[in-house]
Amino acid sequence: MAGKVQRFFGRRGRTRESASYGAAALGVLLLVGAALGNGVARTAVDVSDGLTWLSDSPRGEVVQVNPASGRPETRLQVSGGNAALEITQKDGLLVVLDRRTGQITVIDLATLLASGRRQANPGPASKVLVSNGRIYVVDRTTGTVHNADPVTLADVGKAWEAGQPLADVVVDDDGVVWAVDHGGNLHALEWNDGESRFTERSDERIPGAGPSTVLVPHKNGVTLLGLDNGVVRQAGTGQDVSASTPQLSGEVLAAQTSPSGLVPAAVPGSGTVVIVAGDAVLRVNVAGLGCATPGRPVVFRDKVYVPCRGAGKVIVLDRSGNRGGPDVSAAGSGDPEVVTDDGHLFISAPGAERGTVVDADGSTRQVVIRSPELQVVNPDRPPIPEVPSPPPPSPRRPDPPRDNPRNSNNPQPPREEPPGPQVPGGGVPTSQTPASTAPPATTPPAVAAVPGAPPGITVTLASRTAANLSVTVSWGAAPANGAPVTGYAVTATGSFNGGNASATTSGTSVALTFPCAGSSFCDNGRLDVSVTATNSAGRGPAGTRPWNVPLQTTTPPPPPPTTQPPPPPPTTTTTTTTTPPPPPPAPVPTAGVTIIGTPQRVDQYTRTLPLTPPADWASHDGRCELVNLTHGYIDPVACSANSVTVPVEIGSNRVVLRAHARDDSRFVDSAARLFNVRSEEPTCGRVLCLNGNRLVELSPTDPVDPAGPAGAGLGFLALAVLLRIGIRRGGRT
Repeated sequence: MAGKVQRFFGRRGRTRESASYGAAALGVLLLVGAALGNGVARTAVDVSDGLTWLSDSPRGEVVQVNPASGRPETRLQVSGGNAALEITQKDGLLVVLDRRTGQITVIDLATLLASGRRQANPGPASKVLVSNGRIYVVDRTTGTVHNADPVTLADVGKAWEAGQPLADVVVDDDGVVWAVDHGGNLHALEWNDGESRFTERSDERIPGAGPSTVLVPHKNGVTLLGLDNGVVRQAGTGQDVSASTPQLSGEVLAAQTSPSGLVPAAVPGSGTVVIVAGDAVLRVNVAGLGCATPGRPVVFRDKVYVPCRGAGKVIVLDRSGNRGGPDVSAAGSGDPEVVTDDGHLFISAPGAERGTVVDADGSTRQVVIRSPELQVVNPDRPPIPEVPSPPPPSPRRPDPPRDNPRNSNNPQPPREEPPGPQVPGGGVPTSQTPASTAPPATTPPAVAAVPGAPPGITVTLASRTAANLSVTVSWGAAPANGAPVTGYAVTATGSFNGGNASATTSGTSVALTFPCAGSSFCDNGRLDVSVTATNSAGRGPAGTRPWNVPLQTTTPPPPPPTTQPPPPPPTTTTTTTTTPPPPPPAPVPTAGVTIIGTPQRVDQYTRTLPLTPPADWASHDGRCELVNLTHGYIDPVACSANSVTVPVEIGSNRVVLRAHARDDSRFVDSAARLFNVRSEEPTCGRVLCLNGNRLVELSPTDPVDPAGPAGAGLGFLALAVLLRIGIRRGGRT
């Protein structure tokens, strides 16, 4: 039970200072609940982990930073190098969008594994929104809003279609989706669980709104800024505002969220920041404050923080547009990015090793963002269990082997050793030396470290057809660092359908195949390859290599044959024996196609997976099987089957449909389906019940523990103590 609580309140394998304080506060809360008994209404308690995720786009990583210690705790390799990552962290969800490739990844924060991926259009048209535990995926070009499953990112129900391109889409804290289309219509949408679709709560034409309009969401409602036509409008806030301002042309970068009474937006082309404060609209010339090109502003503690592109700093404004504090310098050479989370404001530059934290009182301090000694984790695979260090050598001669050496708590008497060779008169032969007079020398075991990054990564085009593109990835042997390398893991990301391919091998090369359908990847795409090595100490850092798909060239037809005189008749007859060519390999269907649909629950440990095999899979003459790559389960299934029911495990499950050639000489896998299974076993006491990731207070009609409120309170206090101990020990489990 303590393990389940630890899994909710802290990431396994990491020590968290803030989680310890959270455990202590939880114990006080539980005692108060026991004292109050059952007279309080049913409530839910959400506990923050006090950690923040920041992007490291040049390396394709997201980094988890602890503001209390000022150190990074986790590095996840979510994309290839030279990415353009945008992070959305809210409601216990972490979603990463790579605008360069269009790949969307959702991270299960309990396991730090990628529970789902989804391919969107690269560039600025795609957007990810999170509210009330739901994820919305927006395509502004097609004018659609999709409700995506928060675990798998598969579509839930029916998408909403505007019928024309969308200028902007946001979601407020109440879960209302606000969308403004190119025609200037402001739509308010709500998700209807019963009908599995969006319902339109309102649709209002806003004069002056259009393709350049941006939206800023609030706790409830939204502010519309059509600055190219001088339009400012608030809707759904309870204190709606309609105002006008002189026209400003060019790109508008509005705050991603703000209070309704303080709404900022930057216009980089004119060196201006517009602030909507109540019913007043202010224009601030920040170029005169040393910020010639302002970036996207952020509201923090009733002040506006404006990053300055090309200046390596952030300026601070109050709600009247005056300076609200000293400028904050940003480390690194890139343009500063500003993020708020858990009562802190973070300022960082892409690829910088350090960043700045602004606390609630406005004070600043430095934090480490990039730590080279921190291992990079691949979120597509479970972490390799840590191997404990060997004990130090004993100063005395080791005891003889025991019957049960694995159980040190139940030692067995030493075995009787057979007598050695005898000589007349007793004693031992002269060729033998008694062990007591010649103890064996002991050498301290070497301490192994994780292997180094594999060097010399190369990518070579192997073949290209209308359906698939295949490459060969090769590399040099990674530095072993004290323990033999046991294998390599290769991950490739790109704009192909699925966006991610991976393989493992014990050698130094591997073949990867990517589908061509649904994208231009096979014509002119880019591939980002990452290779990591593993030994008994764990997985080492990644070696990376970008590779551009070469353009296809058309080979000119051969010239027509020239007319030659007929050869003279042969003078001799020669008999030639021709060896027939080897038979072609047994066929397999197309690799990497999407076949497995969204899992359907049967019970906690069983899921039914819908299957939609294409024609070459359905007619395949070899055997097929459903393979759980995470847990090693294999279940036979007909290649033409429409569904399969399989066992699953709590946590991440990554499955593929595998087709073998009829002679079992080779096999291919479908696109992987990654999904998460959550525990459904509640743990209850007198007044509170831990169910999944929520603490729910029991109502007066719920069954209770006969020990009474005091007993339940003490029980939950013990649970809080176990939670604290478990989290502190988390770094050693």
